[in-house]
Amino acid sequence: TPSSELSEGLNSLTVTATDAINNVSDASSTLSITVDTTAPAQPSITTTTTFTNDSTPTIEGTAEAGSTVTLFVDGVTTGITITADDNGVFSMATPTLADNNYSLSVTATDAQGNTSSASSALSITVDTTAPAAPTFTTADTATNEITPVISGIAEAGSTVELFNGDVSLGTTTADATTGIFSITPSSELSEGLNSLTVTATDAINNVSAASSALNITVDTTAPAQPAITTTTALT
Repeated sequence: TPSSELSEGLNSLTVTATDAINNVSDASSTLSITVDTTAPAQPSITTTTTFTNDSTPTIEGTAEAGSTVTLFVDGVTTGITITADDNGVFSMATPTLADNNYSLSVTATDAQGNTSSASSALSITVDTTAPAAPTFTTADTATNEITPVISGIAEAGSTVELFNGDVSLGTTTADATTGIFSITPSSELSEGLNSLTVTATDAINNVSAASSALNITVDTTAPAQPAITTTTALT
C-alpha cells in the first residue's frame, strides 16, 4: 500500500527489488494507473410529462457519457440501469407503476464506481383508469329538430364526444364541478330513428365506455294537407 496518496489523474508506478546485501534491481515495467475520485456531475431528467396513462412511462435525460444511470422511485432504487450514450443521453422505462403520484430521480455512476448526487426529481402521476360511462339526461325520444341539444352527465372536466352510430357529431367539455354537459350535433340527424351515444375522455386520454344509447326519432315532415268533407254551403 502506498505510504502517501496517489494524485488524481495518471500515475506511473514502478518497483525495484533490493536483496539482503543491498543490490538493487532495475525498475520494473511501468504500471500506469489513473486515480479518479471525482463523482460524475448530477444527471438531469429531460422528460417533462407529469401526467400519463402509461404504467411504464419512458424517462429520458442526460448524464456523464458512458456512465451507468440508475432509476429511483420515491427515493428507492428500482435496480433498473442503462448506460448513457456518447452524448450522455439516456432513455429508460420505469417498472410497472400502479395509479398514483410518484417522484422519479436518477444517479450516474462512472467506470471507477463514483456515484453522482441524485438528479432533481420528476413528479409524475400515473392514471390508467378510464372515466365512468357518461349518461344522458335528455329524455325526448322524438323531435322535429335536426340538431337537437343533447344533455347529460360525465366525469367532471372530461371531454364528451357525441356519436350517431359510429359517426362523431362533435365534442364538448363537461362542467369542471358538476360534470353536466350539453352538446348540439355538429351535423344534422337523419330523418327517422337515430341511435346516439357519448364517451368521456379524461385529461390523460383515458376513454370511457360508451353510454347507453339514446334512441331519438327525428320527424320534420308535416302532415299531409287535411281536407274538409262537409259539402253543405247553405244552412
